[in-house]
Amino acid sequence: MNRTRDDINQLKQSVDIGWLRINATPLIKELQNTVNEWINTYTQFLLNNTISEIKNIEGFITEVSDGIKVLPQGAEKKSDKDLLMRVMTHLRDVKMIKDRTQAEIEPMKQVIGLLKKHNVKMDEDFLVKLENSKTALVDVSEKALGPVKEAILPLQNKEATNIKDRLRKFEIKVAEFRQDFQKNCPYNIADSSPE
Repeated sequence: MNRTRDDINQLKQSVDIGWLRINATPLIKELQNTVNEWINTYTQFLLNNTISEIKNIEGFITEVSDGIKVLPQGAEKKSDKDLLMRVMTHLRDVKMIKDRTQAEIEPMKQVIGLLKKHNVKMDEDFLVKLENSKTALVDVSEKALGPVKEAILPLQNKEATNIKDRLRKFEIKVAEFRQDFQKNCPYNIADSSPE
């Protein structure tokens, strides 16, 4: 886009075609305005997208940090089970998102560098903010996938055993119902009379 803008700036202001002189200044100014609009739109999109991604990373870090602060002490009460499920959800999210997010940080740094190179005004130093977010993400993921995971592992195993027991009981109940249904079937043809 900058090359196009430079090409437009080098156009002649007026051109003589035989006896006719053409003033191209209004056209050149309009082209410059259009190119500048597109440059601003594109750079603003890059800036807004980068800011949005940084805010998403920060929001994720905050959510996970808050979510793993309180760990369940047991798995007997419903509130403890719910808390265990929330903590496990945060651990799953960290495991799924951590590597992809860390891979996105370097391209975001390059975008910020490109925007600075083209003198795009930024309210904050997003390189510092991005680096802080990267460090916080690493810290949170290490905490979540380390000590927190170890702390809930016995509760997780106990809950898995409870679920397996409930599943076995349900299977037995279904088998008993099936047998009873087959014995006392409401559509037994042998007992029906042709009336």
